[in-house]
Amino acid sequence: MAKEAYDHVAIESAEQAKWEALDLYACDLSETEKEKYYLLFEFPYPSGDLHIGHWYAFALTDIFARYKRMQGKNVLFPIGFDAFGLPAENAAIKFGKDPAEWTYANMERMRQQIRIMGTSVDWSKEVVTCSPEYYKWTQWLFLKLFEQGLAERRLAPVKWCPKDLTVLANEQVIDGHCERCGTEVEEKNLTQWFLTITKYAKRLLDDLDPLPWREEIKDAQRAWIGESEGAKLTFQLIGPGIEPTALGTPVVPVFTTRPDTIYGATYLVLAPEHALVEMLMEKVANPDEVAAYVKKVSKKTDRERQEQKEKTGVILGGITVVNPATKEEIPVYIADYVLASYGTGAVMAVPSHDERDYAFAKKFKLPLRTVISGGNDELYTGTGTLMNSGPFDGRENLEAMGEIINFVNGERVTNYRIRDWLVSRQRYWGCPIPIVYDPEGRAHAVPQEHLPWLLPTDVDFTPTDSSPLSTSKELRERVTRIFGEGWTPECDTLDTFVDSSWYFLRYLDPKNEDDFSEQALMKQWLPVDRYSGGSEHTTMHLLYARFFQKALYDLALVPTSEPFNERFNRGLILGPDGAKMSKSKGNVVNPDEFVGKYGADAVRMYLAFIGPYNEPGSYPWSLEGVFAMRKFLDRVFQLRERIEDTEASNEERLQLDKAIQKVDTDTERFKFNTAISGLMVLVRELEKQEHVSRSVYQDLLRLLAPYAPHLADSVWQEVGGEEESVHQALWPEAGARDAVTAPLIVQVNGKRRGEVHVDLSATEEEVLAAARGIETVAKALHEGTLMRTVYVKGRILNLVITQI
Repeated sequence: MAKEAYDHVAIESAEQAKWEALDLYACDLSETEKEKYYLLFEFPYPSGDLHIGHWYAFALTDIFARYKRMQGKNVLFPIGFDAFGLPAENAAIKFGKDPAEWTYANMERMRQQIRIMGTSVDWSKEVVTCSPEYYKWTQWLFLKLFEQGLAERRLAPVKWCPKDLTVLANEQVIDGHCERCGTEVEEKNLTQWFLTITKYAKRLLDDLDPLPWREEIKDAQRAWIGESEGAKLTFQLIGPGIEPTALGTPVVPVFTTRPDTIYGATYLVLAPEHALVEMLMEKVANPDEVAAYVKKVSKKTDRERQEQKEKTGVILGGITVVNPATKEEIPVYIADYVLASYGTGAVMAVPSHDERDYAFAKKFKLPLRTVISGGNDELYTGTGTLMNSGPFDGRENLEAMGEIINFVNGERVTNYRIRDWLVSRQRYWGCPIPIVYDPEGRAHAVPQEHLPWLLPTDVDFTPTDSSPLSTSKELRERVTRIFGEGWTPECDTLDTFVDSSWYFLRYLDPKNEDDFSEQALMKQWLPVDRYSGGSEHTTMHLLYARFFQKALYDLALVPTSEPFNERFNRGLILGPDGAKMSKSKGNVVNPDEFVGKYGADAVRMYLAFIGPYNEPGSYPWSLEGVFAMRKFLDRVFQLRERIEDTEASNEERLQLDKAIQKVDTDTERFKFNTAISGLMVLVRELEKQEHVSRSVYQDLLRLLAPYAPHLADSVWQEVGGEEESVHQALWPEAGARDAVTAPLIVQVNGKRRGEVHVDLSATEEEVLAAARGIETVAKALHEGTLMRTVYVKGRILNLVITQI
């Protein structure tokens, strides 16, 4: 006779309806008796259908939310939608759909799917970034930064997609092509809005140290910020038509972390986009070659240029600079391994003591000059004694560094790799930048009484070289009506990362019409206790949110300078073929199919079991794995048939205590896979028993509840759980029951020498002390030397003794 399987369709539908009727997951933010716990996952973009990656992000974080509530915490576990963005606008262009209608329809579809997966999110705190009620405060915060000089408008080179007709971040350019559409990118100079994150570089770096984050997350941000201690030196520029001016002799400023090697500088390199290159174009002997190289490099991102191994470059024919230490004239090159965004965009090249300079010099047959002894090869990057360094010969290079900087009239400086945050987007579906321009072109903030500065609807979405908002008659007329003739609107919209840099603050007070969030609630709930997200956001969203928080803290608008206490990055779910999921590859997993066949709980359990959630990694999807989890849940369901109203046996209590300790410890650290292993061991041990105590089975359901919330809650009612829902019950505690003793076998060198009766929670030291009371054991210890013990808790103590 086949064993009974539970009806997941009926159970999951009924339990979800019950939770909604009980309003189980609405967090009372004003509650102070319970300890608060703010759990956050990165809110989704409303793409329309949940994929398995969404499940991995939401359902597994939900495990932790349920676990914390059962621990008695007042848990805030909110959800919202990062609803502005390019896909909605592309849908408008391609299908003629209104971006707002497309977005809101997708959100409604996703709300239903999120409920189906059994998440315990608090829908009453929902935020939607494209709603005027939300972006009013995005605009207000932007203007606060503008007032403090942290939002600036300036001309800057940008990567431009000629098909999407928008600026691309460096991360959106792959091998010189647009990540979205594959079009070859161009470089353009546009007047753009920036948030000056560089002003916070030092604090963003230093404040990482005390954060309890995994080191690889902190190291990624440290590398992105890129602090370098060094010196700024100047090299006199020489060439046709280059003459001294009233401002002095033309020079090239150089940043270097190795001023001690300046006597070994045999050439100088400018970034191809350096302002001097364009100025010198008419003076060089090879302008066509230089121009062609500049154009070629403009299609590459900074990251691609740094990662490529082959060195390329072009000499600026007829142009030289004077080494301020040796007074020698040295040639000037442009090369893509030097970035205008780092330092001064110019590098003094010391090929004998720098790997990149060495590779470039060998390719272009440039001279090498060793100025630090200590190596046997042409290239030596270590420390040592200076040589070929004029008056500094014989000195240790690090000891003489300060004097060398003074000798060449340099200055010590600290440099950062991070650049200011470009927030202008030439797109429609984004937060309007609340700036207007007077007839002289000066920027002015839109007054607060006119916020939200609404996104116009009379817009032509057809891509052109201008921002779509420039086609709005209503926007132009609005500006004229409010500000007067000759005034014009800002037509760019904000980068969506601005919207997501503060959304966790709005969750605390999503319906407040008078402030972005209530101060008392922020003081009570910040920082976020744990933030779960994707590793791809470590150096953008996560860093931007930290900057935003610090800027608002300095303005006394928030009570903490860091937004998140803990940050956990999750892994990546791959397709069944082991490759990253992609529609083009046909390996995208539709979770709805598996939910219909096996149930949401089985899908949740499989995703939790697939690998450690708090560590970087990638895990292929497996149909067999989902099936196996469903079979395990059926076994839990079937086990209820063995329940009897009897006292738990010593063995039951021992196995339950082990499971509680295992599941509790591993769930706390997001090690859901090993926590489930602990549940499996407990079920297997209980299946060996003829009968199962009702209290033990109820505790099993409480342990299972965060992982399989529907099944656990349904069976909880069936087996007489006191609470209306298992999710209102408290988390079980190991050893919280009466002390239980059991006989424990004592061996010497593998042979039984007796037994002791000890508490099942006794430590190895306590068991050993009891074992010494056995006469045969005491004799063996007296006659030999105890080398080690082997202790299987609650079962056996084996003493390994060598004879004297």
